[in-house]
Amino acid sequence: MTVVDIRNIFSERNIELFKVDSSYIYYAEEKNENGKNELFILEFDRNTRHERLITNYTLEDPTFVEHIFAFDSNIILILENGKNSLWLIELSKTDGAELSRRKIVCTGAFKGCLALDSTHVLIYMGPDEANAEMFEQYRNITGCECLCYLYNTETNVKHFIKNPLIAKLGTANIKLMEAHGVNYAVLLDPFADESIKKGYYEEQRWINVDIRDNIWLCSLNELETELESGSENITKKCIASADIKALARYMGIDGEKMYFRAKEFRSGQEKICSYNVFTNTLSIEAELETREQGEILYIVEEKPFAVFSVEDNDPKLRIKGIVNSTADISYDPALGNFVTCMDNRYIVTRRASFNQESGKSVPVCSIYDSENDIHENYECNCYISGNTLILY
Repeated sequence: MTVVDIRNIFSERNIELFKVDSSYIYYAEEKNENGKNELFILEFDRNTRHERLITNYTLEDPTFVEHIFAFDSNIILILENGKNSLWLIELSKTDGAELSRRKIVCTGAFKGCLALDSTHVLIYMGPDEANAEMFEQYRNITGCECLCYLYNTETNVKHFIKNPLIAKLGTANIKLMEAHGVNYAVLLDPFADESIKKGYYEEQRWINVDIRDNIWLCSLNELETELESGSENITKKCIASADIKALARYMGIDGEKMYFRAKEFRSGQEKICSYNVFTNTLSIEAELETREQGEILYIVEEKPFAVFSVEDNDPKLRIKGIVNSTADISYDPALGNFVTCMDNRYIVTRRASFNQESGKSVPVCSIYDSENDIHENYECNCYISGNTLILY
C-alpha cells in the first residue's frame, strides 16, 4: 500500500478528485472569490509534490454544475444548470489551452452525461415544462424516460440515439473498461431492485411477461459508430442473464474482468462470477454461504475490485476476504465504517467526527495496521486508486 498525503497542499480547500494515475492526481476546486464563483482545475505531481494550475473559469451563472472527464491528452469539462443547454469545453492537459468551446442545445432538461472517450459524450435529457407532452408520448412508445444524444467533439455533430436500450439505461448503467488496448462498454440492464424482482418470483404464476436481468458487452468503437449512424440496433453480446427465477447484478471491473453476482431465489444460493473480456471465459470466483438478513454484509470495492464480508463479531467487526483478498482481520468498530482492506493487512475506515474548534462535522479516515495492532486517524477524506490511498 502506498499512502499519498496531500492535505498540506489542499489545506482546508474543498477538492473533488476526478483522475488518479501513477504520476499525477487531477482535481477540481470551486470557491467564491470577490462575490464570484471560480472553478479551478489542477494537477498534482506525485513525484515532485508540486501543484500546477491547468486552468480556471469564472462561473457567471452560480447554478452551474460541472462534470469533468480526463483522458490521455485532454480534459472534457461540461457546465450545465439543469436546463436545455450546456457548455462543452475541451482542454489540453499540457497547458490548459481551450481546444474547443461549444454551447449544445437539446430538447428537455439536462439529466446526465458520460464521456465515452476523448471525443464522444452521451447526453441525457428529461422532461421539462415546455416538452412534457412530447416526453409522455415518447415514453409510451419507447418505454424510455429520457432522450439521449451522442455528441462528437471532432465533427461537432449531435446525434439523436434511436437505440432504446442506450436511451433507457442512463449514465449509471453504462460502465467503461479497457483490456489489452481495446475499449469496451458494459451495459447493465437489471429488471428492478432485488426485492421487487423477488416479489415477482414469489407471485410468478400471475406473470406472463419476460422478467429478466441482462448484462451486455459491446466494443466501444463499434457502439459509437452504430449510434452515430442512427441504427436502432447495436452489436452486443450477452454475458449474463437471469429470468424471473434468479438475479444477475453487476459488481465491478478490474483489468480484463467484469464481476457480477448471481443468485437463485428458490435455493438462496449466491455466487460471485467473473467474465474475462479478453479470453471470453466465464468463471465462478466464490460461492457465498447462505446467511440471515443483516448477519453479514458483503462489501464491494472497485479500486481495485475486491469483495469482503463484514461480520458483527461483538465487540469487534470481522473482515474476511472473499474475492481478490485473503484478509481475515477483526477491528474496533469505533474506528468507523469499513471502506476496504489493502495488502491483506491494512483496514481503511471512514466516519464523521465533530470538531470542537470549527464547530463542524468533519470526515475522519483511519488506517488500522493489523500486524502491529496500531491505527492512525486523519481528519480528511480518502480516495483509493489501485494500491494507492490518497488522503486529502
